[in-house]
Amino acid sequence: MANMTKKEKAELLQLLEWREWRRSPSSFIKDCIVTRDEADSGLVKPMPEKEYLHHIDKCFVEYPILAIPKSRRMIVTWRLLALHLWHGIFHNNSAIFIQSKKAGDSAYLLGDDRLLFMYNNLPKRHVWPQISRKTRDNDGKGYDVIQLDNGTSFYAIAEGPDQLRQYTASRVYCTEIAFWQSAESTWASLRPTIQGGGKIVMDSSANPGFFQRLVEGEL
Repeated sequence: MANMTKKEKAELLQLLEWREWRRSPSSFIKDCIVTRDEADSGLVKPMPEKEYLHHIDKCFVEYPILAIPKSRRMIVTWRLLALHLWHGIFHNNSAIFIQSKKAGDSAYLLGDDRLLFMYNNLPKRHVWPQISRKTRDNDGKGYDVIQLDNGTSFYAIAEGPDQLRQYTASRVYCTEIAFWQSAESTWASLRPTIQGGGKIVMDSSANPGFFQRLVEGEL
């Protein structure tokens, strides 16, 4: 690098960063992602460095099915949204579905206070895939659809076994699934997603029922 110009060095460093972020979601989150901590006056903060969060990153990449019990201060929802943002940025033409009990809750997770908050605060020194379209949900909580110009689309949907029948999903994130009325039937309908090469991530706070049985290996 001794004979390189300052501009060439900066371009090389950016290229090396991009290559590392594509390889490692943990590095991408550490270097690029900030969150808003509602428990601390809404302060904007980097994602904390926790061993269990790095373990989630590894499992997110490795396993086609991931079920994560959580508590509020574990910031699992933020982490999984960041991981799905990572996937959408570095894997072109992906179809990513965020699924909650209600469509409005899913739209909120895609909105300006969650996924789009992280996207809008990515480091400005890089050129990221741009948003080509976003559709506001009916309740005004967030967005039903966000499309990037690399072909990736994020969709907000409600629980239910029929929600994904007409789609091919790259990834599905089912959040607080232990509180869904149709959790088990929704899960059964998602199985073809795995067979087609997609991946499913589920999380929830503690609640007896389907998710508990799934986590404990009874299903």
